[in-house]
Amino acid sequence: MENRNIVIVLGIIVVILAVVLSLFIFNVNPLDPYKDVDADYVFAPIGGEKVRFTGTYMGPDEGLFNFDQNRGVIKVGNSYAIINTDKVQGMEGKTVTVEGYFVNDKTDATTVPIDDEYVTGENFCIENVVT
Repeated sequence: MENRNIVIVLGIIVVILAVVLSLFIFNVNPLDPYKDVDADYVFAPIGGEKVRFTGTYMGPDEGLFNFDQNRGVIKVGNSYAIINTDKVQGMEGKTVTVEGYFVNDKTDATTVPIDDEYVTGENFCIENVVT
């Protein structure tokens, strides 16, 4: 009976070590609430899901109702995120990594003018600016 218990304990230890090793190898932090996403996700996001992405902050949009320049655009590949500019002031033209959540899903896109063109993107709430 003792040998069986030893084998069970060793089996459990091996499984735990395998899980920890796989998290380390695949660079997964189970305590990180943010999911890394790309341009495809930014194009068609899931509302309310905590995500992290990197893009170029294009600056405040040129919309008539954006007179206080409080709304801006981050370009991620060929997709756009419409943001509040409070946390990215002075970072125009720079690559930024932001953490937060999309307010809605793809059905509620916003179109704004910027750099002599109109872009359509989802509203994103920035919780943290990583870079």
